[in-house]
Amino acid sequence: MPVVIFFSYVISTSMLTLHHNRHWYEPLLPHVVFIDGLFYSTMQGDTMKLDIPAGCYSLRVQFGGRLPLGKSGRSIDLSLSSTCPVEVRRNSDTTLVFHDRERIWNILFDIDLAVWIVSLFVAMPVFYKIFSDAFFLVWLLRLVLIRKRYYRIHQL
Repeated sequence: MPVVIFFSYVISTSMLTLHHNRHWYEPLLPHVVFIDGLFYSTMQGDTMKLDIPAGCYSLRVQFGGRLPLGKSGRSIDLSLSSTCPVEVRRNSDTTLVFHDRERIWNILFDIDLAVWIVSLFVAMPVFYKIFSDAFFLVWLLRLVLIRKRYYRIHQL
């Protein structure tokens, strides 16, 4: 009678919790999670639990993607992301919290947007138009410059 021996190798896994710390006025948007440059999952809510083996990883949180430019295959990267190193210890829970760096800029931009909508119905001085356009350009330039480190990720 043949003897069959089964070997079982148990990899101890740890829990990595990723939490999006957003304000009530920010919409719930999907974020893509990459571990060591490879796609892991899409974060649909504010919290995501990952069951991964212990080790050191590079975690990237990204919102957005690439905009194709015609049929040539070229595209523009319009994503907002951040990458941070994470050390996950054996049989432990690691919690990471991320939020955007643009809170004050977004509040100022929302105020400017509301005043711009009012200016469609009420005549505004020329000074406001110049100020509003300049503020929009500065906001857009800052967003483009920090798009690869848009989120602040820290470990609890």
